[in-house]
Amino acid sequence: MKKDKNKIINNFLDKELSIEKADGYPAFFEMTSIGFTNKLYDTNLASYKFGGSYFSQGEVNYIAILENQQWIGKNIIQKYLQDKKAVNLLYEKWRKNYGNMLEKYYGLFQENFSEISDKDLIEKSDELFNFYAKEISMPGFIDGFMFYADKRFVFLVEEFCKKNNIPDPITIASTLTASTEPSFFNEEQKDLLKIIKIAKNTKDKKTNNLIEKHLLKYSWIKSGYYGYKEYTREELLKELNDLMKGSVKIDNNFFIKNKKEKKELIKKYNFIEEILAISELSELFIKWQDYRKIYTLTFVALKEKILREVSRRKNIDFELLKYSLSNEIGKILMDKFVLSELSKRQRGCFLIHSNGKLREIYSGKEAVDFRKKITKKTKKDVLEIKGMVASMGKITGIVKIVLSIKNLDKVKDGDILVSPMTRPEHISAMKKAGAIVTDDGGITCHAAIVSRELGKPCIVGTKIATQVLKDGDLVEVDANNGVVRIIKRKK
Repeated sequence: MKKDKNKIINNFLDKELSIEKADGYPAFFEMTSIGFTNKLYDTNLASYKFGGSYFSQGEVNYIAILENQQWIGKNIIQKYLQDKKAVNLLYEKWRKNYGNMLEKYYGLFQENFSEISDKDLIEKSDELFNFYAKEISMPGFIDGFMFYADKRFVFLVEEFCKKNNIPDPITIASTLTASTEPSFFNEEQKDLLKIIKIAKNTKDKKTNNLIEKHLLKYSWIKSGYYGYKEYTREELLKELNDLMKGSVKIDNNFFIKNKKEKKELIKKYNFIEEILAISELSELFIKWQDYRKIYTLTFVALKEKILREVSRRKNIDFELLKYSLSNEIGKILMDKFVLSELSKRQRGCFLIHSNGKLREIYSGKEAVDFRKKITKKTKKDVLEIKGMVASMGKITGIVKIVLSIKNLDKVKDGDILVSPMTRPEHISAMKKAGAIVTDDGGITCHAAIVSRELGKPCIVGTKIATQVLKDGDLVEVDANNGVVRIIKRKK
């Protein structure tokens, strides 16, 4: 066994690694860990060969090998250039299964699990896992493609513009990868506006019914890899109030404008095939990635529902159960699982996946030591940080480091939100921020998409922003050139 473990360690040692950070626990990140190394419906599209998920103090680091991402990106672009129809048909197949998933989700979400037997609860847990992992399956290759293709795309556009004496390659790259369809964030905002419109012309009873339907429809929206968070009536009413006051701006023509500008640009310039392929794939994957977030969040909501019931029946601390995996639920309910293993995982937990299967679990000190062994420290004595332009603009502001959702409240109007990577749970802080800067991501990541929709300057893929910057530092975010300059350090 030790020999096998050393073999696994060697896959990560002395390699350039990509580390994505989020709030999270094994029970809720499990489907993502599996999906990243799993081939969607056994297609020949590349997936991660190895993936490591490290959990500590309510946070997760997803550790991938950089050359894996490059391999995935090249593979998908090549496959798309060979057969566009096959990739689009794969997406359509997944979308059909996604529709079945939503239908199943709303049924299970409203079901009372306290009335079923242990045997039935185990069956529900197994069915949930198999349904999400196999019948729906996660298109994990999207991330590998994005990390490679974004850099490749910027390079190709810059080369093309230089060769043809075309100015402003950054604007061209941004236009060609802009969202042309609304995200679920936009869809929810539109639904809220409908409630406001109807509320002005109808009775309270009808408005209340609309509110209840909205809370059910978006019941998953406040959740994350940290677990399910209820979308409360109070939160919804506050959002309605912000919309009525105009605190949140919605540009209904944003996506129409993007589509038009992209079409005009493609007509104007004779772009090479690879540029057009990455542009088309980015548009497809932005949409797909958005649906995938809903896939993830609905799984989290249902998984927590099961764990809450296990916690109630067995009188086990729910916080401890966050470190359990789906294949352990039955053993826990039948008293055939040593709970001290979960306590050990609380001190550190490292899961290694390949080919969509769990290959190794490191717990406690062993996990911590492995994490230290494969990662390197970053030098912090720099005054300028470079990244990719995701949304253009320039602004000066005070840095607020957001490593966890626990830090969201410290972001005030005009602050510079600096995070490893933004996710749906960051949107409230992104609305207040003057600009967004991330360690990870590319021009089609969540931070890029939302910052454009909000009209905020954004620089992504800096790798080191959260390590170099500190709360209170005064910085200039030059998102026209992809540079963050430190003007004054907080003493």
